[in-house]
Amino acid sequence: MKAGKPVKLINPKEESMVKETYEKYRICASRLAKKIERDYNVHIPVYTIHKIMLGAGLAKHKEKKDLRKKKWVRYERKHSLTAVHMDWLYHPELRLWALPVIDDSTRKLLSLIETESATTNASIDAIEQAVMHGQIKQCITDHGPQFTANERGESRFQQALIKLKIKHILTKIKHPQSNGKSEKFGHLYLIHRTAFNTKEEFIKWYNNVKPHMSLDERTPEEVYQERKHEKRVYYT
Repeated sequence: MKAGKPVKLINPKEESMVKETYEKYRICASRLAKKIERDYNVHIPVYTIHKIMLGAGLAKHKEKKDLRKKKWVRYERKHSLTAVHMDWLYHPELRLWALPVIDDSTRKLLSLIETESATTNASIDAIEQAVMHGQIKQCITDHGPQFTANERGESRFQQALIKLKIKHILTKIKHPQSNGKSEKFGHLYLIHRTAFNTKEEFIKWYNNVKPHMSLDERTPEEVYQERKHEKRVYYT
């Protein structure tokens, strides 16, 4: 009988390092490897990191369809506060509705409402909290009743936008990709929100700790601080 290649045992120090780094950043194995090398000056193979994450229930086995490379086209506004995205989502474990206001350019979470009901009043609260960061030019939403419901003329949410001097842009019906940043955030929110005791802790992690691939592994806050000082060119 042929002797197979001996199985390499998991180093307890490496296991502890992987778990600690994941708890901080909460990202995939390939990206975690770079953070460990930067933060600890230690190289751990991605395969080993993924194996540790699987054992700790921090990752799942990838299906074959997920292993294929997908063509990725990124679109974003050049300057912060040029446009924001809003989209209601429900967290079944927390039994709460959530409404994020996300800066298109930097992915920064400008505000986050968590409530028992998705309402127009809560939608208005969310955008009013967001403008505390500065003047917002455009607001992108779907056709949800919280944003558009009214028998005639503008809805109360749209009236609030007019007062705030924000242009309302509606996404195409049955085309969620046009509000893709909200869709992406919603997926992340459902996975990671329960790891934090409060909404404020989650916002701090999302804005100031978690690196984003679309931002070249920087955080939304880092990019926001950089782009908010640039001269803005608004689009109509």
